[in-house]
Amino acid sequence: MMKDILKVQKECCKHYEEEFSPITLEQLVVVSDGVLEGAKPVKGVRYKSPEHMSGWWLTDDSFNGNIDSLKNIHFSHIIEKRPDLAIYMALPYGYRFLLGSNKEHVWFDEMVLND
Repeated sequence: MMKDILKVQKECCKHYEEEFSPITLEQLVVVSDGVLEGAKPVKGVRYKSPEHMSGWWLTDDSFNGNIDSLKNIHFSHIIEKRPDLAIYMALPYGYRFLLGSNKEHVWFDEMVLND
């Protein structure tokens, strides 16, 4: 399964003409409640982070801004529960995506690198 994810991630990075920056299965991803269930659109952003963190923060519309409600989960759980999100997770720091409701929007946000 991981081999398939890496292949699709490489294709994603090539599509956006970006460096392939994969994360490991053990690295942590920050998620809000509801993301793994997949009922609402998901917003993702990748910040520069310590090595044990992937840098990815994933939230949905139910996130109220309270960072204490966020959870850290291993990337392996994202692959298991939401492989549709895992596709984007080799994009470099500074990338954002919005996925859901038959929409896909992916872009680089230089402001993220300054946060």
